[in-house]
Amino acid sequence: MTENNSKLSISTLKTMSLILFSSLLVAFTPTTISNYELVSSVPLEARFLTTDFLKSAYVITDKNQVMKYDSTGSLIGNYSENKYGKLTSIDAKSPFNVLMFYKEFSTLVSLDMRLSARRLYKLSSVDINNIAAACLSDDNYIWLYDMDAGRIKKINHAYETIYQSVEIPQLVGQEVEPNFMMEKDGLIYVNIPKIGIMMFDIYGTYYTSVAANELGFSDLKSFQVLQHKIIYFHEGNLFIYDVFQQEIDSYPIPKSYAASDVKVEKGRLYMLDGEQLQFYEQK
Repeated sequence: MTENNSKLSISTLKTMSLILFSSLLVAFTPTTISNYELVSSVPLEARFLTTDFLKSAYVITDKNQVMKYDSTGSLIGNYSENKYGKLTSIDAKSPFNVLMFYKEFSTLVSLDMRLSARRLYKLSSVDINNIAAACLSDDNYIWLYDMDAGRIKKINHAYETIYQSVEIPQLVGQEVEPNFMMEKDGLIYVNIPKIGIMMFDIYGTYYTSVAANELGFSDLKSFQVLQHKIIYFHEGNLFIYDVFQQEIDSYPIPKSYAASDVKVEKGRLYMLDGEQLQFYEQK
């Protein structure tokens, strides 16, 4: 990527931010957070929760199964595959192309809307053997963090590297091991425990960062992004960090003392604890 293109990309993002500031949705306020009512509860033991824009919820159970529920808590799909080891994460940004990431074997599997396998990515076949995190790109390719190279890379279906970043350990001055990443609104967000969230443009060019102390704690495991606002749950509160304004708000979640994670979609709130998944609807 040329320097001019890099400047153009950053300039474009800044222009987008000015437009977004005038039209940001005030989706979560103290009033609306407390104005959710319980729709249903599903008994299960799970360790990971995510959602999609169709308001479906996905969990990874303690038995390494993926369970998909609609917004009312009805089971609408499941997936189980143990030969690639422990399932690390699910990226459901596209409900039509859901990405499973198996860190232990540097393997990814994409599923269709019914959670049937569509495509297998065995990155070890091209000597990418140490992936810390991975996510789906907006054009249905793969972003990943290659630990051996110290870079985020965009990989196509032929395993070719389309774009890559500079060496991130050199950028931050220490070795890093991201635990979560996602692409949203023209940025790739890379979460690095104890350091914070680094952001890159769609060409892998470094854009900006949010330090862990700005987020309030250093062990963030996952988050959502809505119009350049980072939304995450910690110790009974939903936090909303505005990347461009560099401001943070927090709102208590009702009955969340036992919750391990909370996700939100328009008009819906999903709460996971050690024994159940709860589905809330905005009144």
